[in-house]
Amino acid sequence: MKKNLIAGKAEYFLVKSLYIIINILPVNCALAFGRFLGITFYRLDKKHAKSVMINLKTAFGTNRKNGGEYKNDEELKKIAVNFYKNLGMVFIEIFRLNKYDKENIDNFVETDFGNIKDIYGKEPILLLTAHFGNWELLAKTFSLKGYKGNVLARPLDNEYIEQILYRLRTASGNKVIYNRENAVKEILTAINNKEIIGFLPDENASKRIGVFVDFFGKSACTMPGIANIAAKTRATIVPAFIVRQTEYSTAVHLNNNALADSGKNADAKNKINYCRHKLIIGKPLKIDYTGNRKEDVINILNIFHRTIEDIVQEHPEQWFWIHNRWKTRPDK
Repeated sequence: MKKNLIAGKAEYFLVKSLYIIINILPVNCALAFGRFLGITFYRLDKKHAKSVMINLKTAFGTNRKNGGEYKNDEELKKIAVNFYKNLGMVFIEIFRLNKYDKENIDNFVETDFGNIKDIYGKEPILLLTAHFGNWELLAKTFSLKGYKGNVLARPLDNEYIEQILYRLRTASGNKVIYNRENAVKEILTAINNKEIIGFLPDENASKRIGVFVDFFGKSACTMPGIANIAAKTRATIVPAFIVRQTEYSTAVHLNNNALADSGKNADAKNKINYCRHKLIIGKPLKIDYTGNRKEDVINILNIFHRTIEDIVQEHPEQWFWIHNRWKTRPDK
């Protein structure tokens, strides 16, 4: 048996074991475990913790150039710590996606689909989101509330773990379109069928295929594919983000059966309820098309990143700072 196959199997059994344990725990205990995992990762993996601080400084600190509102090192460290806590909880919630269903989703996610209810099924919707909050729960919430669609994704390197994630993503009726050779064809088919296509454009791209746009005042290389499709089809683009609500609980949901396993009591009003999220669906983006495909693509990508930047400014601890968004640099 090849070494990489053995390693892949070992990773799978580790993740599968965690998956079982995570789904046995009450929700609040599971999320507390997630925060513990996040902080442990922060303290042990110095390399990535350093990268997170560099990225935060690019957006808000001493390295920024007309980026976000300035924050000092103490403020950035607090954001970094809360980011890792949120990352740990996202990990936990992804492996508990099957715990959410049509009967209980309203107890976990506040929703308002007013901006798309009149166009869903009547025209295609390109759903702009980001690696922000719990983006997997966002997709699950859409499908549970009757707005099923397609999610663009890159398959994990470990095919065995990918199988787990695929089942979790598709259990409620969503479909996955992988970033492969036939992805464009599948996207265009979904557009012709007037479906939702969710995409996350906030990842670094190689210089060979990427386009540079401004993100927090610094050039960020971006895959142009979905913007190209938008420029070609002029499909409606709607921004949507999910935000973890970390304000103090008012104990409103204490008697709800869906949260009965949360271990809350009369003192819950003094504790933060990490279970709650808010789905924010904006109005369709206004795109001024010129007819010049190259100019339109760059304009669309800039609008994408300004939209993402706005939500990150509001909730900086919930974006995926561990990813090196500004890795690829333009020629000098």
